[in-house]
Amino acid sequence: MYRWGEHTGELELEIEADSERGVFEEGFAAIRELLDGARVPGPPAPGRDARPALARRRVSLHARDGAALLADWLGELAFLAEEGLIPERLASLELRGAGLEAVVEGHGDERRHLVKAATYHRLSLTQRGSSWRACVVLDV
Repeated sequence: MYRWGEHTGELELEIEADSERGVFEEGFAAIRELLDGARVPGPPAPGRDARPALARRRVSLHARDGAALLADWLGELAFLAEEGLIPERLASLELRGAGLEAVVEGHGDERRHLVKAATYHRLSLTQRGSSWRACVVLDV
């Protein structure tokens, strides 16, 4: 489960999941929804199918801890969108300590610039009992 909170020039993302992996999956879902909503509306360009084939990108990240890895993960998804790949499906995701290996599938699309970066302001990733919680602020 994820929830958005608004701030001036920022969006705060709060995530709750049953596992650390679930936090990263929910983060993907939240960013996918945010970036997909930023697409420029309208029909596809002439000669283009409405549903283009999905492209695949491998993502490999390492950070000092789980919270920094989550911020890097969300930042990488925003970067992929900036490069023209709107994330649509998470084909694979492996967490190894403070490392992440994933395959992201998505489609090319024109959209407005929306997310600049995931910040370290209020950044957290904690486990309480069997529940994991995270907070990430995105600079928009």
